[in-house]
Amino acid sequence: MIKKYLPYFPIFGLAIYLVVFSLAASDYPGGSQNHAIYEGYSFFHNFLCDVMNPVTEGGLVNEARGLAIVSHLILSLTMIIFFYILPDIFHWENRKTQLIRVFGVLTMTAFIFMYTSYHDAIVVVTALFGSIALIPFFIELTKYENKGFKKLAYACYLLSFVVFVIFVTKIGFYYLPFLQKIVFFLDAWWVIWVSVIVINKQTLVAERA
Repeated sequence: MIKKYLPYFPIFGLAIYLVVFSLAASDYPGGSQNHAIYEGYSFFHNFLCDVMNPVTEGGLVNEARGLAIVSHLILSLTMIIFFYILPDIFHWENRKTQLIRVFGVLTMTAFIFMYTSYHDAIVVVTALFGSIALIPFFIELTKYENKGFKKLAYACYLLSFVVFVIFVTKIGFYYLPFLQKIVFFLDAWWVIWVSVIVINKQTLVAERA
């Protein structure tokens, strides 16, 4: 019975995350790798994870950390559910769709620990597991009819790959916080679109029953 309501969770989860994160960011004392001495949270220069740091780049104690971690846990649960329902957009089930679900959920489970001191290692782990989850997804996506949806999915992965490369090589790192926000909003669009597809599919099945 709970599976019927699962596709609604990513939509509401993203909304709740944005509210809680915004509250945390409003209490962030300031400072980023681009500008250590800066008052408040900067949309252009701070990473999303900066708000979870115990101490800011400027050496200030971050009182917003607790609430920021709560928002991160909400986002993590949201994305775990997203990857669980992602294979449901297809009208078939096979080994590839099972791999999407398993490695997608593992990726977002590892993502939970992004707030710890192992942040950089978790970035690499999630990139690896996420790619393993999305390779079979893109294989199955070749048989999917909605071209707009396919383009958005490809764009999300391509930009995420660019973000990862910049993070690892530090080339263009100054612009990475802003690029991260662009990728986040594209990913959010993708997550909502997937949820709506699954909701509509469930509704159609229920009407035919």
